[in-house]
Amino acid sequence: MLHTPEQVERESARRLENFKSYLHGQIYQDKLKLRLKINDACNSSPEARARTWDLCARPDNPVEGCIFFIENFGWTFDPRPHTPMPHLPFILFDYQKEGIKWIIDHIDRGYDGLVEKSRDMGISWVLFVWVPLWYWLFRDGVNILMGSYKEALVDNRSKDSLFGMVDYAVDSLPKWILPKGFNKEKHRTQMKLINPVTQNMLSGDTMNPDFGRGTRKTAILFDELGSWDYAKDAWESAGDSTSCRIANSTPKGHNYYKMLRDSGIDVLTLHWKLHPLKDQRWYEFECERRTPEEVAQELDISYNKSQEGVVYPEWNDEHVKQGFFEYQHHLPLYVGWDFGKSDDTAIIWAQHVDGRWRIVDAYRNNNKLIDFYIPFVTGVMPSDGYKYTKEDFEVIEKHKNWQRGTHFGDPAGRFTSQVTNQSVFTKLRDHGINVNFRDEWKGFQVRKDAAKSMILDGIEIDKNIRTDYFNLCMISAAYPSVKNAGVSEIRSFEPKHNWTSHYRSAFEYLALGVRDYVSIKQKVYDKFEKKQVINRFANRRSVGY
Repeated sequence: MLHTPEQVERESARRLENFKSYLHGQIYQDKLKLRLKINDACNSSPEARARTWDLCARPDNPVEGCIFFIENFGWTFDPRPHTPMPHLPFILFDYQKEGIKWIIDHIDRGYDGLVEKSRDMGISWVLFVWVPLWYWLFRDGVNILMGSYKEALVDNRSKDSLFGMVDYAVDSLPKWILPKGFNKEKHRTQMKLINPVTQNMLSGDTMNPDFGRGTRKTAILFDELGSWDYAKDAWESAGDSTSCRIANSTPKGHNYYKMLRDSGIDVLTLHWKLHPLKDQRWYEFECERRTPEEVAQELDISYNKSQEGVVYPEWNDEHVKQGFFEYQHHLPLYVGWDFGKSDDTAIIWAQHVDGRWRIVDAYRNNNKLIDFYIPFVTGVMPSDGYKYTKEDFEVIEKHKNWQRGTHFGDPAGRFTSQVTNQSVFTKLRDHGINVNFRDEWKGFQVRKDAAKSMILDGIEIDKNIRTDYFNLCMISAAYPSVKNAGVSEIRSFEPKHNWTSHYRSAFEYLALGVRDYVSIKQKVYDKFEKKQVINRFANRRSVGY
């Protein structure tokens, strides 16, 4: 429901009056007066500056030291009309103080955490500006990495970016509290802030599969991880560089952030009801001006309702069961592929068991040549220079004694040149892996029809960390939403191309292949003893084993 201009004006005036009442309240005024006294004393007395520095540093009580620093020297910027002025002293709400305690505890003790929040709770100023800046000023040996899903959100020199907010904070500090010799032109470069005295560093990076990989970090902070395409890869790669990863986000449906949230990680929940300036009337007004999906995502911290335009609503508890289902040696094995290089290459292994389709394993990776994936099919341990992880070797070993399978994949594998002068299909065929396809499989609608039919037949998923992620991709695959005359519309011609796409596509090619394979009783092998077979799908002779 759209509000009239009069309704908007009345609500804006009400919010402004509430804010002014808070600013003129006894608690806020007392803190403001103390802040002015401390700043006046520091401006005129070296002794006061030394004492104030100690009260900020507080090695015996870092939480109280950080809160003291923020409440006496911190500022925030909010240009919206419901605020009395854009620049305000950062006098903390109680829930923000609890957030500071939670963050410092995780950084100092070195363990991971996740912050789920309603929109506009001020946590970005805490997590990405004032707490890191406190470490940068008052601790030694600090290297904190901060990242978001777009470069402009990390550092575009405006207050809309993380480092733009840090710039604002540094510029607002009195000169005496900044490191001796600090020169912003020299020590503040793109996505980097260096303390010339301690060499402490705040650095930034954008979303990528190797985010955080490299030198050791005190902590790595993820902004809006729910919006990262490579959230899983980034989170896992950062684990090699730090013992403290902290991610914050509003919900974005069932994605890796939700999977991480349910993994047993320590969670801090910041719901709008904790904010003293937000009441039921505020919430009802917001509900009337937003879509149900926006309310779920931005306000209610709901993962179930915050996703719209799902591709496979049939992928639900009625048709999909997760559990521990064993691979059956006596039954045929089918394999679905979606190929990529910088994007994911995804592989799914399935069997038909008692009338249902059983996903017995899944694997995906990125930035790898097609050669990398061959051992996962053949089960033969590689002897080349590829850097397989311990987990990769476990998957290869698991597949070592699996029987011959039938492979189906993206027709574009004929053309995608991932190795010199060879297509993906050619390279796989050189290793006896014959991928079957039809040209008409390129159309999304035909893929969707086959996949939907396979889902309705019933799916069993043998539960492990890889199939959990595959399941998440199927749940989260969605169509894009576009604005038309100011109204959001779902465009259901093609799904979004994002982190869900490759497992989804591999499943669709598997479904198409199984459907067409069963209908013509084609028999193709993929490994062990090589033999010539007729590939009726491509109408040519090819090698399989």
